Amino acid sequence: HTWLRGQLHHVRTEVEAHFAARAAHRGPGEPPAPGLGLQIRQRCLAFCQALEFHHTSEDGHLFPGIARHHPHLSDVFDRLAEEHRTVARLQDGLAALLAGVHIADPDRFRAELAAMSAELNAHLDHEEEALLPLLADVPWPPERPRPTS
Repeated sequence: HTWLRGQLHHVRTEVEAHFAARAAHRGPGEPPAPGLGLQIRQRCLAFCQALEFHHTSEDGHLFPGIARHHPHLSDVFDRLAEEHRTVARLQDGLAALLAGVHIADPDRFRAELAAMSAELNAHLDHEEEALLPLLADVPWPPERPRPTS
């Protein structure tokens, strides 16, 4: 989660730099250097792919495994899965805007990014609050199986 939060911070920083450069552009020629738009796309796509993998892994493996040992938390896992779908929907909208970041409306793009950031951070906070106490009870590194004679 720390890495995801850090990557989201980088995306926001690059977006702000891109829109600041675009706003400062004066005179003829294309605003601003196309490389920045490419950086934003690359960072966002890498972030989005990592986030999708993270959530898919949780939904497909981690949550079902924990739920078997904590069936009383089924509402928690249902809520987390719904939050994953909400973040994915916001992510898809942002990706669509990202395709045209060089002409995107800065206010709309910032609003979409802020919505996804707020939703994702709230989700990560909730997930950590609900699951970290459970994971703290899991021995790490796992104990080696004892040989049977």
